[in-house]
Amino acid sequence: MISLPAGKRDIWPGFALSWKNPLSFQMGKSYYLKGDNGSGKSSFIHSVLLPALSGRKDLYVLCLQQQMHLQIYALRAQAAIFRPGFAIRSEEDVWRYLWQDLASRQDELPVYVVADEAHSLDIPQDIQRPICLIYSSHRYQLPETHILDFVQVSPQETVIHA
Repeated sequence: MISLPAGKRDIWPGFALSWKNPLSFQMGKSYYLKGDNGSGKSSFIHSVLLPALSGRKDLYVLCLQQQMHLQIYALRAQAAIFRPGFAIRSEEDVWRYLWQDLASRQDELPVYVVADEAHSLDIPQDIQRPICLIYSSHRYQLPETHILDFVQVSPQETVIHA
């Protein structure tokens, strides 16, 4: 589990994110980052969440960015080298490639899946490791998801309600 203490984080000059209570992200749960365009969801992922997860040796992080087409090119090249014949043409193929790679690892480390405006979320049901899903989407909201509501209270600040 990761926890972020309550507080305010300056994201860039003139814009901050704040939350009044600690934010916890637990294994076995999913979290939906809900809010209007420009409310700070992507900024939260990149400036707060990913730094809290980076460098840890006790977990994996699968992160799909908002501009997925750029990641598809990189993973297509990696697959050509390490898994010849594995075709990556879509976001679904990327998920399949990442999950197969993870399944081949000989450990049981938990996985944080962070998806910023993913068009699809394909998490296989037979994964034998703990998973925490944190995602934003304007297309869907998964059932049984905890909502983090990003409410822009001024042009300078968004408050996150958990």
